[in-house]
Amino acid sequence: MRKSNRTWVAAVSAVAAGSLLLGGCAAGSDGDGDSTADVADELVVALAGDIDNFDPHTNQLIIYEYAIRELVFSSLVDYDVDLNLQGDLASEFEANEDATVFTFTLDPDAVFHDGTPVDAAAVIESLERAADGTDSIWSGRLADVQSYDAPDDQTVVITLNSPNAAFLAGITSIAIVAPSGFDDASSAPVGSGPYEFVSWSANDEIVLERFDDYFGDAAATESIVYKPVTDQQVALNSLYSGDIDIVSSVTSATAEQVDTDRAQIVEPTATNSLSLIEFNASGTLGDEQVRQALATALDKESIRDIAYGGDGSIQWSPIPESSWAYAEQDGYAYDLDAAAAMLEEAGASDLSFTLEIPSGFPEAEQIARVWQASLAEIGVTLTPNVTELSVWLDAYVSRDYDATWNVFNVGADPNSFFDIIMNPHLTDDYVSPEVSDLAADALAVSDESARADIYGQLQEILVEELPIMAVQFTPIYSVAATGVDGYAVNPLGWPMLTGVTVAE
Repeated sequence: MRKSNRTWVAAVSAVAAGSLLLGGCAAGSDGDGDSTADVADELVVALAGDIDNFDPHTNQLIIYEYAIRELVFSSLVDYDVDLNLQGDLASEFEANEDATVFTFTLDPDAVFHDGTPVDAAAVIESLERAADGTDSIWSGRLADVQSYDAPDDQTVVITLNSPNAAFLAGITSIAIVAPSGFDDASSAPVGSGPYEFVSWSANDEIVLERFDDYFGDAAATESIVYKPVTDQQVALNSLYSGDIDIVSSVTSATAEQVDTDRAQIVEPTATNSLSLIEFNASGTLGDEQVRQALATALDKESIRDIAYGGDGSIQWSPIPESSWAYAEQDGYAYDLDAAAAMLEEAGASDLSFTLEIPSGFPEAEQIARVWQASLAEIGVTLTPNVTELSVWLDAYVSRDYDATWNVFNVGADPNSFFDIIMNPHLTDDYVSPEVSDLAADALAVSDESARADIYGQLQEILVEELPIMAVQFTPIYSVAATGVDGYAVNPLGWPMLTGVTVAE
């Protein structure tokens, strides 16, 4: 856990209270356990896929975010389990009135896993790498930085060229990497988090060990071992047999099969996890009317029943209903006759396209099957293409697809969606000066109601023009063995592992 005595003295993927068992009790916190019972030295966690790049400035996979970045690295600020902004490396932080100057006071006890101090010079060097490094996914979030200054070894001052109301929220995911580890960050990452990286065996395991000199609260378990298991039933059976302690994420269908005498189902009380379809708006599906027709042929009610067990919230807006920026959108009623007429008018009645799907996400394959069946009735051929996560990611980053399924955890500030999901589209296949300008305007004002009005306009445009199509906000389930204590999942779907113990 992060230090609990840090407060914000002065806005992603990801929202409300801690996780619950489906039975209604907080996981591992009912007070009935034996606090003196022996606990295991090792926590084994099943992931939906493998991780082959450990550089936090270039890897944008959700499983990397929670499995590696959150545990191996620290950032200046971070979210707690309820998505409240708090200090991480910064014991104190503040912003000036117009959100252009941000001052961070570093924890004097923070050191990297290589033993070097996390001082202002190291933090600035790491931020500059994130801003300018080859293939950095965070360069956009730091693009407007005018200067990084270090008045002393424990103080970092970041000055922006223009106001940015979401800057603090935006840097929660930007890990501070030890300068000594820059060259080998993809294979031997060095951070300052509660766990340090030990080893990776491809498609077998990733091993982390507790970092005894961590500046925050000590991690509860000596080591964490991640096992890539793409088949959720296999993962569940391994949990029952004792080979796995936690299955990090399961679908509704798997959750329904869990034997609650042998396992706990853990979920947050709210979800910011958005299931969506992203279109390549300059390719086969470049016609806005065609995308509207495809949306009209999407049977969201059936998808919720089949892929998500009737749970979750059907939405057309990509902003979660719990957000202060949410604006309800009517969207497109399911109507195959109307969809066929729209395609005919657009001259695309013989349309054929491919939907890219990463392996390990059976709900995405179920979405594809439902959509495929509906489209076939109006003469449209949808071909699902399921590939390994790394292959899917390469195609995603290069925009080498007609359409792709994705899941994104919308952060506490709605800018996370526009920054991570929309900005690449806006600079590539979906060039919209109007959307770009409005997204910039939403950052330039600090008043929340004024920002909400702007985000309302953005949601309306996105639903009309459909560069992306929200499917629904999904239920989040994780499964833990009955001996697991202190486990929670946040509304982003991230397992919170530093306080977890496992009874021997």
